Amino acid sequence: MPGDVGDPTERDRDSPDPPTLRGLLAGLFAAVRSRPPAELALVALPLPALLVGVSLLPGVEAWRLSLATEGVFESRWALWTAFASSFVHTDPAHLLDNVVNYWLLVAVAYPLSVVAGWRRRLLGSVATYLAVVPLVSAWATIVALGGLTDAPTAGFSDVNSALLGYLLAVWFAALTAESERVRSEGSLGVDPRWSVVAVFASLALAYLAPSGAGYFPPLPAVGSLFAVGAVLAAAALYAAVGPPRVAGLDLEPARELLYVTGASVALAGVIGSLVLVPFGSNVFAHLAGYVVGFAVPFAGVLADGGADRAGK
Repeated sequence: MPGDVGDPTERDRDSPDPPTLRGLLAGLFAAVRSRPPAELALVALPLPALLVGVSLLPGVEAWRLSLATEGVFESRWALWTAFASSFVHTDPAHLLDNVVNYWLLVAVAYPLSVVAGWRRRLLGSVATYLAVVPLVSAWATIVALGGLTDAPTAGFSDVNSALLGYLLAVWFAALTAESERVRSEGSLGVDPRWSVVAVFASLALAYLAPSGAGYFPPLPAVGSLFAVGAVLAAAALYAAVGPPRVAGLDLEPARELLYVTGASVALAGVIGSLVLVPFGSNVFAHLAGYVVGFAVPFAGVLADGGADRAGK
């Protein structure tokens, strides 16, 4: 990150080129090369390998969760399918879609976690998602759709939705870390608690906008509650810490593009998993995963007192 304070005319002559996709890729490759290979492998390979391995097991189709199940704890088999169904896929295309989405999410969440000092928090959050999200999403699905059909449900998209929630939290936390490096007069540029405003707004959009899934119609009352929550949270944060301030961060073009890409992936993920959802997708599992995915790191933000420090 530039830190020179020399002759302004000299800085103008040496100003970096406008951000480009090539610059983003170069920055990402440089970030990858700077990390220990074992750490990168731990983030990128085990989960896709697990999903592929599960898909090759004989009789794995029986692990899908039947929506005729009355509850997650109805029986040992119901509990097992509630958990295992998140790692089962209906066909190779379904598996490939979830693996690609996983890689896309971690491709931006991981470097942002490095910037924010959240590497251990990323690994801890993913471990929590793997243990908790399948059961929570199964419970939400049964509550919403149980008894309406005996169709099976399966797929890793609930855990991917949890990573989407994590991405919202770490995006703001990384900006906080950037602003702390250049803050003046004790002024914090971005407080990571502003992420809750973005999450409330995204949930309002999910419940207000028409969905491609006929079983998930717009619910204006619920959407309005989330919209009011977003406004109230924004007002409280504005009064407590002021508006987000990113002017003066003086980020390198590749780093700026990382944030633009992260925001774009988050927006596309919200629209693709919660709003413009293909018929047959389990929106309720996506919602459950998204909420849990955000809540886990946000609890850490609150425990840190809002302004997260590097190395947490």
